[in-house]
Amino acid sequence: MKTYTFHFNTKYASELRDAVNDRRKQSIDNVHMEDQTKGQYYAWNRTCAAMDRLEDTIAYLNQLELGKRRNSRAAFDFYDFINNIYIVIDCIKTLGHIFRIDDNLIKEIEDSTAVFGGNSAEKSNDQKCFEYIRSLCSVHPLCTNHQRAFLNNSKFHCCPFVVWSGSFAFTGRYESDLEAWIYTSEKASSYIILPIYIAQFERYLVKWIDLLPKIIEAKNNFTDKEYERLRKEPVNCLSDFSNDVVQYLAYLKQEYCRRFDYGNDYIFDQFIRVFTVNLSDNRNAELLAKYQHAILYSLKFVRNELQNMSYEGYDNSGITYPDFHIETTLFDALSSISIYDSDFSKYAYNLEKLYYLDDDYQDPADKHYARRLLEEPKELINMFVHFTNTEPDEETIVLVNLALYLESLSRKSLLNKNIHNELEYRVKTLSEEEFKGILAEEETTERPEVSIEELLDLIKGYGTEA
Repeated sequence: MKTYTFHFNTKYASELRDAVNDRRKQSIDNVHMEDQTKGQYYAWNRTCAAMDRLEDTIAYLNQLELGKRRNSRAAFDFYDFINNIYIVIDCIKTLGHIFRIDDNLIKEIEDSTAVFGGNSAEKSNDQKCFEYIRSLCSVHPLCTNHQRAFLNNSKFHCCPFVVWSGSFAFTGRYESDLEAWIYTSEKASSYIILPIYIAQFERYLVKWIDLLPKIIEAKNNFTDKEYERLRKEPVNCLSDFSNDVVQYLAYLKQEYCRRFDYGNDYIFDQFIRVFTVNLSDNRNAELLAKYQHAILYSLKFVRNELQNMSYEGYDNSGITYPDFHIETTLFDALSSISIYDSDFSKYAYNLEKLYYLDDDYQDPADKHYARRLLEEPKELINMFVHFTNTEPDEETIVLVNLALYLESLSRKSLLNKNIHNELEYRVKTLSEEEFKGILAEEETTERPEVSIEELLDLIKGYGTEA
């Protein structure tokens, strides 16, 4: 007994999701016009639904094994198969329209007669033939009447069952995989048998799946055009706000949400707090100013990032000496200071719960818990700032982050390599030898280059060991 399994390409659907998630903001804001009836709508939710359905349905089709059960008059597995093929096609067509693919690429597949041409009606095409068979066999078995080219002047066709060829004595007159039995609307008319070939549906679906790279290309072209449009819209400088840092941070947050919106807009609020906090101990004022100057320094790169629609390169990131295992910007690094290789690292859990003290977090029990956790690193925090753990919540958050900033400048770190070596930003400047030492230590972590000859010698050496 012959059965049918499938290996449809799943890679393209995964690559499409990666492309949509790359520079996602423009896909989220994408407005699509389906037709005059539906009008314009935000296409993001539909895009996500189509991508989910596409991936899941292709995976499901690849798990099917058709023709295992032939003792039933109705080939229910084929009904399932053809309906899920339709879902994949509909997802691909919809995503193509959403991302403005050339309509001719879709029409080329639909208007072709290369797949179903052998059993399609005159003046028909692959799309119409697929829709006729699906309607007849599964969706509208009691009244299939839209595809007039297949009706031969009958008002409609109806289908009592589709059966696997050779399953019963009255089948198998065609060398086909299945047979669809058709009744017409005419009096005393004879039944019609439509031979069905699984390979045709497989080839038809492959043509649609192979369209996905073109949709990825269309999506990228769409985003490129949006980026180019945004690059032409100027981003203001701090001087445009009379050097009011708080107003400027609020403006940059608005621009960030409009252009990128990767979910890091909270950083702007975090830094606004740094510039608006009231200090309980004036001895921290000079120390806080150094952190504020570092943030101000990073803002010019944020502006470039928004203007150029890119965080790559020094002009957009502010990173001269990147960390080999971290891809970030100076602005982001200042907001989430790495405690890797830091004395603070053993208090990672304690510091993680610092967000309980945020004004937006209202649970008193959690706030009390955060305070108890801060007692453990309190002595270490006081090595960098004056801290009692009785300060107001907002000030506590700022002082702890200030301590982390100052501590990061006392060791090998991304910030220590990329913050200017000036007292404006530091409690103590680095000597030339100290700065070279930070960079040299980084270089020693890189894998040395080994020639082919040296590698062969090493392998020979290992072979002679006992």
